[in-house]
Amino acid sequence: MATQEFLSFILDEEEYGVPILDVREVRGWSEVREVPNSPQYLLGVLEIRGEYIPIVDLRMRFNLAPATIGATTVVIVLNDAENHPLGIIVDGVSEVYNLSIEEIKPAPHMSVTVDESYIKGIASVESGHLILINLEALFDVQELNKTSVEEVTA
Repeated sequence: MATQEFLSFILDEEEYGVPILDVREVRGWSEVREVPNSPQYLLGVLEIRGEYIPIVDLRMRFNLAPATIGATTVVIVLNDAENHPLGIIVDGVSEVYNLSIEEIKPAPHMSVTVDESYIKGIASVESGHLILINLEALFDVQELNKTSVEEVTA
């Protein structure tokens, strides 16, 4: 039975997950350099080992209240489909789940007013349910990287 590992994190008391193979690193909060004229959810860029990484407030992208930076706030640096980095701010990291394909149910059809394309699927876990997110559907990562690099190098 094929399985896949997912790193779970908390946003507004809900548990979300991303494939662990897409995770570059998890790091504590650091101040970011703002990028003018960027989407509201793009807080800026963070330089990590000579590379500028766009940092996104995932709460804002989900239309929640902006992140409140605290002791458990972390940045998860991910690789997108084209191996470009993207940092997401989350309330905290939770667990690593090893899920089989059979355990992942398709995203429910909500309504015509809710865009569920960012949900890859949902899995039942011990603590409740885990919403697996599709980052490529949430962000135009190429555009975020382009905007970030252009503004920093200008």
